[in-house]
Amino acid sequence: MASDIARSRFQIAIIVSGLVFVLCGLLYTGLNFVGTDPQNQQNTKEIDACTTIDKPGRYELTKDIEDSNANKCIRITSSNVVLNGNGHSIDGTGAFGTGGVLVGSFKTSTENVSVRNINVSDWDDGIRYIHVTNGTVANTVTENNRVGLTLLSSNQSSVINNTAIQNAVYGISLQETSHDNVIANNTASSNTLFGIHLIQNGVKNNVIESNFAARNEYGIVLIGTIENTIINNTVVSNRIAGVWLSESDDNTIIHNTASNRFYGVYLGDQSNQNLLSNNTATKNAVGIRLLHSDNNDITGNTVMDSSVQAILLIASNGIVVTENRLSNNSAAIVQIRSNNISQADSYDESIEKLQIGL
Repeated sequence: MASDIARSRFQIAIIVSGLVFVLCGLLYTGLNFVGTDPQNQQNTKEIDACTTIDKPGRYELTKDIEDSNANKCIRITSSNVVLNGNGHSIDGTGAFGTGGVLVGSFKTSTENVSVRNINVSDWDDGIRYIHVTNGTVANTVTENNRVGLTLLSSNQSSVINNTAIQNAVYGISLQETSHDNVIANNTASSNTLFGIHLIQNGVKNNVIESNFAARNEYGIVLIGTIENTIINNTVVSNRIAGVWLSESDDNTIIHNTASNRFYGVYLGDQSNQNLLSNNTATKNAVGIRLLHSDNNDITGNTVMDSSVQAILLIASNGIVVTENRLSNNSAAIVQIRSNNISQADSYDESIEKLQIGL
């Protein structure tokens, strides 16, 4: 048990120091591109209608585009492009298969494309990056689309300071083989299903940091992904769970704050070998729940005011539960059909101290 605790502490120290380095590097890359590209200083091209951008350069939207019936409004097929919306809107009619801003394609890869300061609403896809490397999406609003902002097979890109609200499926999503991206300081609120959504086993090594996900069905969701980090996020008032993992392994969930209707953090469907550390789960029905998920570490978390259980383990084996602070929960740690559970040094102020082997 001592070796497990030491390993968890060592993991946390290495992960946090590595994240700082990776995040700073990616932020520098994205901001450096926007700030130093020579196109920022001259030859800015003005846009006032739907168009295709097929040459490198800096482009600026000069007015709102309203109720467009275009299939794809702004399509960027060139590398080394900056599109500055200047706070203007690109508005569609909500037709199926349409897109507000589409960058890249499945046929060829695209690099160094920045989309910023733009509002995109009433499209099937709000903003979509496809096969883009070193891209940046910053200070955008995607609202009332089917899906808000999506990265498909896009790598080493930054999604920073965006707002995704009231989209019909999800706010922000990473899919297919999207890896080594940073999703930071975004707001994903009041989307019908997911606030921030990562899916498929090629989605790995992404950092989801300092986001606010509220009033979605699920706040932050990982489905079939590996080796991602969810750190310093606030997930509150979601209808089912703040953070939900399904069939996702070797992920790190640390320093998050969760207060939701049912679950703070929920690992299910064989989500194995994940680290849950230093999270604060307050006023959930269940603070941390594991279902059919093995060999996870639950270390150093604070779980308070849970109406049902602080930590619930169902058919989950080989779990390390250590150094958690449990306070004012209806029940503390509940195990159901779970074996080889290691427990140590959890400070328990709950009404019901411990239930084992129900």
